[in-house]
Amino acid sequence: MRTNAVAATILVSSLIPSLMPPPAEGAELVRVASTGHAVYYARRARDVDVRRSEAFLARLDSLFGPPPAGWRMQFYRHASLAEVQERIGFPAWGVTDLVTGRVDSVRPYHPHELVHAAMGRIGQPPVFFAEGLAVALTSGGSWNGREMDAVAREFLAARGELRDVVFVFALTDPQRDYALAGSFVGFLLDRYGIEPMLAFVQGCQEPGGCARALPTAYGRPFPALEVEWARALAEPRAPRPWYDAATWPASLRGRAPLTHRQEPEGVPAASPGLLAERASAPDHHLPDDGRP
Repeated sequence: MRTNAVAATILVSSLIPSLMPPPAEGAELVRVASTGHAVYYARRARDVDVRRSEAFLARLDSLFGPPPAGWRMQFYRHASLAEVQERIGFPAWGVTDLVTGRVDSVRPYHPHELVHAAMGRIGQPPVFFAEGLAVALTSGGSWNGREMDAVAREFLAARGELRDVVFVFALTDPQRDYALAGSFVGFLLDRYGIEPMLAFVQGCQEPGGCARALPTAYGRPFPALEVEWARALAEPRAPRPWYDAATWPASLRGRAPLTHRQEPEGVPAASPGLLAERASAPDHHLPDDGRP
């Protein structure tokens, strides 16, 4: 089981690099905008894309429900990886504190981290599921230039077992593991909708709750869900509409019925409070399609 305090990852982003010049280093970050969702900090107001961030957070509200009264995330736009490293100890494109809802990022708009912050107000699932949810909702179905399900098919063809990835997530092959997490969580969303995922995340709030929450939410243990995922990967299908935030929440309502409950099996403990996107790999941007 993973015990380190930080979940290290490579970047998932849903937009091309900003054309704005980077903010100057050395100046103090100040509050540049405040909304019902968040307080934004930067050196200049134009360094943060509040409009896109707010539009995306509103779409997340349609999935996760509105934030609790008085809850607001804090988004800090930094000028460089070095600034983030000064705060957390290593260079990262973005990092989210799931407990406080604070995001530190080098981007004016960072949907992957916004998913983490919004999810953190519900619960803290294992890193595999936390990162898989952010990847599934912001990647457009691709990871590092490859279709996530294609990576998953290669993994299964090599007789890989997803359970091993869940327990040692991103320690040996981060790029593969993020594609697998996005593919698996994406499958759960596609087949069962957002409701059981939220029930699972919420069930992780209590000590040891994750092991009970997954089979309770989905009516079957993790190994059975892995078998369903593998079978689904073998079937041809059209692109999934739930990758497009404009289709939420209708495209993420469950379609398959949930039946019989099973005993807990094979789910690690909740994730650490801090999820970071390390800058140890290239910044793989996906094309900006103009969506929020």
